[in-house]
Amino acid sequence: MARHMEENTYRMVNRVNVGRYARELGYRVYKPMLCGKVLFFYINENINHKTTEK
Repeated sequence: MARHMEENTYRMVNRVNVGRYARELGYRVYKPMLCGKVLFFYINENINHKTTEK
């Protein structure tokens, strides 16, 4: 998301601005802690994933 923001806006890229930019685009931020580090994932629930069941 930071790379997308850097390529498509004039704003300075930092953790706070990337989160705001993601929310403006319709994403929500998911921040799990793994191995003592907080990781940031941006999830857009409006994207439909079709699964094929047999």
